[in-house]
Amino acid sequence: MKHILPELSYKYDALEPYIDAKTMEIHHTKHHQGYI
Repeated sequence: MKHILPELSYKYDALEPYIDAKTMEIHHTKHHQGYI
C-alpha cells in the first residue's frame, strides 16, 4: 500500500505570527514526508 502526503489546505504562512512559514514548510515536507 502506497501512502501519499496530502497537500495542506492552507499556505505555510497562514499560521504566522505563531508558527513561521519556514518551520511549517520543513515540518510538512521533511518530518511528515519522512513518516510516509
